[in-house]
Amino acid sequence: MRIARLAVALFLLAGPAALAAEQPLPVPPPTDWLKQADLYGQVARMGPAQDAQVIDWTLAHQRLVSSGFLFDLSRRLLAAGRTQDALEWYAIALLRGHYDAGRCQDRSAKRAVGGLARQAAVVARYGNTHAQEFGDAGMKALARNDLFGHTVSPDWVCAQGLTGMGGQSAGTIPPNLWDAVALSVREEFTKQFGQMSGRN
Repeated sequence: MRIARLAVALFLLAGPAALAAEQPLPVPPPTDWLKQADLYGQVARMGPAQDAQVIDWTLAHQRLVSSGFLFDLSRRLLAAGRTQDALEWYAIALLRGHYDAGRCQDRSAKRAVGGLARQAAVVARYGNTHAQEFGDAGMKALARNDLFGHTVSPDWVCAQGLTGMGGQSAGTIPPNLWDAVALSVREEFTKQFGQMSGRN
């Protein structure tokens, strides 16, 4: 009986982070944005002891997951001492998030990107105090040929607009307008990161 009670106590003390770690991360991650949102909750709860596992998994599937996973990746990379990688992936998360939000019918979806970025606030703070490093990392992100090559549906962020409130997406603008959104995001952040790196 004592052993049983101890087992229950240890189970309760383990907390959500330890329990999440017991569940292997799916390969590949789900393509459905609602299922991916559930998975994101699991990944975000995984503690520092699982940083290496999460980093490897996210890097291997970076084109298949939403920006939330990439912000989470950036903070784990910073904790691992991989500063330049952390800044670059924070920038990629930001750029993809704004691109996805820009493809939403509901323009208020853009606010969700800033909310997601707060989980990696430690990376943003580092970047703000090391502006040239951050700017260089941002310019490197902008030069990637897979920057907007991710395949997850923008519905993940469209559903965060005022019309969906996390439950449903109002849909996207017509695909023939997506290139213009990508160009706009590139222009906006090329200016911002260029100024930080001293290139503009």
